[in-house]
Amino acid sequence: MLEFIENVDPIWFSLGPLIVINVIALVTVLTFIPLYKRRPLGYYKEKYHSRFLNQWFKEYWLWIASPAEKLALRLKLTPNMLTLIGFLISILSAYFFHLGRLGIAGWLMIFGASFDMLDGRVARLTNQSTQSGAFFDSIMDRFGESIVYIGIASYFRDSWMMYVVLLVMAGAMMVSYTRARGQGVGIDCSRGSMQRPERVVYLSVSSIFAPVFDRVFAFVPYWPQWALFIAALIFMAIMTNATAIYRAVYIIRTLDEKSVRGQ
Repeated sequence: MLEFIENVDPIWFSLGPLIVINVIALVTVLTFIPLYKRRPLGYYKEKYHSRFLNQWFKEYWLWIASPAEKLALRLKLTPNMLTLIGFLISILSAYFFHLGRLGIAGWLMIFGASFDMLDGRVARLTNQSTQSGAFFDSIMDRFGESIVYIGIASYFRDSWMMYVVLLVMAGAMMVSYTRARGQGVGIDCSRGSMQRPERVVYLSVSSIFAPVFDRVFAFVPYWPQWALFIAALIFMAIMTNATAIYRAVYIIRTLDEKSVRGQ
């Protein structure tokens, strides 16, 4: 199996699923358009105030996800089981990053991240939303993300890019930690960018399209391999750490102001 994967042109691991997904998206969108007018918005009409386009896509995504939800309910999968499945997929994604098969790794990241949405939906539908479940989900998300970074760092082990990946991992952990620690001292700071969903998007999309970009720009002298992926990692290294520093400074200043006011 691994021999077959190694012999296939990397571009097809990026474009193949993309072509299939685009066909599925076109068919499902055309199917959903007439259904949307008759579909009761219920909870999301009250809670999701935004422009029509965003609301439409929210409803479309929930409609697309509903078969997976029904399957999870039929199989009696608990939210924690779904969280664990997402974590195991993250390990698989990290392995393919380690091998340098970026297209496969990127699609696995997206597939694994979808379980992060699914476990929350199933928890609400089955009245299993608990603080312990939310804590377990958060912990496994961080473990899964860290393992992915380890896989990427392993691939770049003989390059200066390994240090960039380690900076991304440190910044990603500090983005989460500064908010959690801030909440512990009574300050909720969710400002800044590069939170987990954004990091997943940057990593997965750049890894999926990196082989395509390499093929398109092959005529450019000294074009580095995986240039798009490398650019995304450098950007993430800067933005994650900038966000963590910004949050830390904001929380420290707010605490000092509270102290001066005697609160």
